[in-house]
Amino acid sequence: MSDKEEKKAITEEIDEREDLEDLHDLEEEKIREEGGKSPLLIFSEKIQSLSVKAWISIVLLLLISILGIIFFLHGSFRIQSIHISGNKRFSTDQILQMADIRTGEHLYAHVGGSLSDYLKLNYGKVRDRIISSDPYIADANVYPKYPGEVYIEITERRKVAYVAIPDGYAVIAEDSVVLEILNGEVPSGIPEIRGLPIRSAQIGKKLDLTSSEGYDICITILGAILGADADAADSGDSFDFLTHVICVRYCENMTTFIDLQIPGVTQTITVKIGTLNTISDQMAWLRYAITTGYFEDKEGSVLDMTGREYILR
Repeated sequence: MSDKEEKKAITEEIDEREDLEDLHDLEEEKIREEGGKSPLLIFSEKIQSLSVKAWISIVLLLLISILGIIFFLHGSFRIQSIHISGNKRFSTDQILQMADIRTGEHLYAHVGGSLSDYLKLNYGKVRDRIISSDPYIADANVYPKYPGEVYIEITERRKVAYVAIPDGYAVIAEDSVVLEILNGEVPSGIPEIRGLPIRSAQIGKKLDLTSSEGYDICITILGAILGADADAADSGDSFDFLTHVICVRYCENMTTFIDLQIPGVTQTITVKIGTLNTISDQMAWLRYAITTGYFEDKEGSVLDMTGREYILR
């Protein structure tokens, strides 16, 4: 290397060192300047340098955090009271035990079940648990209501008849679900349905029949009797028509008979039913006839209701 080249290399090295020293001096000066500022001022400067998008993200995060804390910790989102309605056979404590929910739990902790239950915020699994607890419960509607309330609406089945089976009697509801299977004494207060081709009976399941034609007719008649009682109850009449029906007998050719035990009448009154087109009106008239003493002091024991005029023979 020539002397000229060597001098040039030394000069470049000196310039590079001076540039590094200048940069180092600038960094030290910057550090000294920031060190002289208060932490609050430094924080303020950094906040001011944030973009609008960053500000929006921070605000949203804070709102979500606050709402989350309120949702999980605020007392309004805890079950404070449970309202139960529609239960007659079962006490409030029994329904609560079936539901297995209690005050103090989160209001929406039991939401679930089907997709519809999630969308409607219903307690679907609680509903299913209540329904499966006893065959006398036909349906249940369980849902929360802000703030802090839960509503349980019960629909109970009512026993409307019983049928003889090989090992006793099966008590059934209007929808043909078997409510009880009894041995020994005949159930009181409800009529017997006769003439049905019963295959089997299982509690909580619908009565298993080889043919449902006769059963459907008998249930329609019993439903009309219950309807007549319900209509009269609205006007304050407490007479229970159903309890005075001894049995409903299905025969061939769509003919059905009802045996009645009427207060003040010594003989059993047999009623022959034909078409079901006007069965509600027929049962309303029959109930009225019983309560007004129509059958008292009459010798006939068979009431034919198959024609336009009702004839007692």
